Amino acid sequence: MKRTTLAIIAIAVIVIAAGGVATLLVLPKLLTPPSPQCPGKDSALFIVYYSVPPNEDLFSGMASWLSNVIASNSSKAINVTLSVCSVSYANLGKDLKAAVGNRTFFPVIGIYTTSDLTKAKVMQILFDKHGDYYVLKEDWIPILYVYYMTYVEYHAQRPVLKLPNVSGVAETFRAPKLLLNETPVIGSPSAKYYLVIYEDVYCPYCAKFYADSLPTIEELVKNNTFAIVLKNFIVHGEAIPLHRNITAMYLATQNSAAVLEVMKAIYGLVGGNIYPSADQVANIVRSVSGYTDFNTTVDAVDKVIAEDTEEGWSYGVYGTPGLLIWSREHGRGVVIVGYATAENLLKIARTYLS
Repeated sequence: MKRTTLAIIAIAVIVIAAGGVATLLVLPKLLTPPSPQCPGKDSALFIVYYSVPPNEDLFSGMASWLSNVIASNSSKAINVTLSVCSVSYANLGKDLKAAVGNRTFFPVIGIYTTSDLTKAKVMQILFDKHGDYYVLKEDWIPILYVYYMTYVEYHAQRPVLKLPNVSGVAETFRAPKLLLNETPVIGSPSAKYYLVIYEDVYCPYCAKFYADSLPTIEELVKNNTFAIVLKNFIVHGEAIPLHRNITAMYLATQNSAAVLEVMKAIYGLVGGNIYPSADQVANIVRSVSGYTDFNTTVDAVDKVIAEDTEEGWSYGVYGTPGLLIWSREHGRGVVIVGYATAENLLKIARTYLS
């Protein structure tokens, strides 16, 4: 987990500072502005959302940051002050809509300017250019959330997306990986929605979520409205042995219900400010599942943990719990970071994913 975090941040820092080399995507020629209102003037940071509007003021910090990055990366030859505006995908001009039509992660971030930004090497690395439009490469969007939005959101106390009382960070058209031999799924894979939980056993907000919100979702598992998908996202290094125990148990038994019961037992302790050791968790696993062969050194265990973590990062998850509400019918999901009530999760599903 630590290696993954440092690698992502290091890549962002090194590329921005040193000007690495990246393959540019080919976008169709843009002939019309994205919208008469956005960007309505030169030198604008525009945010293209799909169905959930962003908090524009949160992106003002990103606009200032990008202006500084461009200036420093061009030895002060390029100085632009970026305004901020947002526009829905449905209201884009047809040419820009075609350009972002194959995106799987929203919001899409871009810059509209008549200034030539190509002298800043960072622009060639981070953005696809066509005419006066620079569209941030999709792979960089979640990385920027991890590297930048964590800091800004924490200090601004404002979420990226305007969702009811939750920290929404993104919408995605990229389905979560669901291999039943590797991933515990409580409920039917044919359920209307998946609630994917990226979690750390030492996370107190995960414990609160399990205690307050999960029971309501479990009731909706019974009528096939939801399936609960459990994924590793370790933010406390000392929790790694515990996750290995639990993952090894699932790989050996394929018992999703047992994994859920183990997590409930652990979070019951964490909620009382008791953080169990790996040996204590091993005992919990034995009592719940009868599993005793803790072969946690096999490559398959680390493979599952690493893939879960990488998937979480790819969605812009930067803390726990990370929650993805995924609609199977619409092939679209909303990503949330942090505690959320069941009421608000259901409101999001009904409002944006129905």
